[in-house]
Amino acid sequence: MALKSLLILSHLGLAASLTPGDCAFVGIYGDQDDFALVLMEDADGEVLSLTEEYPTNDHFKVSKSVVAKTHVSDAKRGAVLKKADFEADSASFVAPTALTVFTGSQEAPTPLCSINLEAKQGSVTRKLSEEVSVVMLGLTETAQYAGSTSGSKEELLEDISNPSNWLRDASRKLAGFSIAKGGNVTMTESTTMKLNMTMT
Repeated sequence: MALKSLLILSHLGLAASLTPGDCAFVGIYGDQDDFALVLMEDADGEVLSLTEEYPTNDHFKVSKSVVAKTHVSDAKRGAVLKKADFEADSASFVAPTALTVFTGSQEAPTPLCSINLEAKQGSVTRKLSEEVSVVMLGLTETAQYAGSTSGSKEELLEDISNPSNWLRDASRKLAGFSIAKGGNVTMTESTTMKLNMTMT
């Protein structure tokens, strides 16, 4: 009986490994139709999906989405994911006004993080539908987080959600984040392309 209970608890733990706020968008690259997001926790086998829908305080409806590629389910805390890490074709997510990563199905999604490119410039919201990490940059085609890439999850989410820590270019290479957990810092390296773009 004890073994059966242990197996059930393990299964339940794996089913909900990622929760709202366990990722954050750190780049949007309009000229490349690309984006970057960082995982704040290990994926632990979780299937991530991406949509152009944006969650509101009381509603999140997904009509169209793509899933992450299978290697993403093994991604570690601090890994930087790009559009190439999702089952998206070249026509997907072209000039989006918002992006949201979620777990679960389209019928019952749990949003983890969002970026809103239509919000009034300078507005910041982090708490949305529990602790969903939200970055609101205003109208922009290209922007990238330029703040610290090392610290606790809470510190990094606070820095990332602050528009003053973002640059309207992508000259900085985001290769991975060092995220402290329980007194330890984990550094995850991720291969990303270096982009040099300017707003016109």
